[in-house]
Amino acid sequence: MITTVSSPAKAALARAAGAHRVVDYRTQDAVAEILDFAPGGVDIVVEVAPGANAALDIAVAAQGAVVAYYSGGEDEQLSVPVLTSLPANLRWQGVFVYTVPTAAKQQAVTDVAAAVDAGALRVGEEAGLPLHRFTLERTADAHAALEQGLIGKVLLDIP
Repeated sequence: MITTVSSPAKAALARAAGAHRVVDYRTQDAVAEILDFAPGGVDIVVEVAPGANAALDIAVAAQGAVVAYYSGGEDEQLSVPVLTSLPANLRWQGVFVYTVPTAAKQQAVTDVAAAVDAGALRVGEEAGLPLHRFTLERTADAHAALEQGLIGKVLLDIP
């Protein structure tokens, strides 16, 4: 797994989470670094900023790759250069969990539960996923922390 990050702190978390190659796109040539690790390109890109990263995604995608995006700003636009991406047979796939078929969501819950039971999913800063706990009364503080760029997962403790 290759991941791109925007800071040394995020790079440390990505390594702890098991990334095989971590690329800081602010200080490194992301295309060169990714293709150095995966010379034939990558088969799946999981994208959180498709508008901003389309050129990077196209540059590192293997033949027949999928760019699966699940996030983006309300005003963000995805513009795909047709003649550049067409020869690679790229597929741009939006993933909106709320409209995924029920059976697929149920299977995902089953699979995640099995992974948890097997100890395959680790959490905490040492596993690359810091947890930040807030009491229910501090829900507004939790929301503010997210808006300020808190890294990790926010959990509300509900009595």
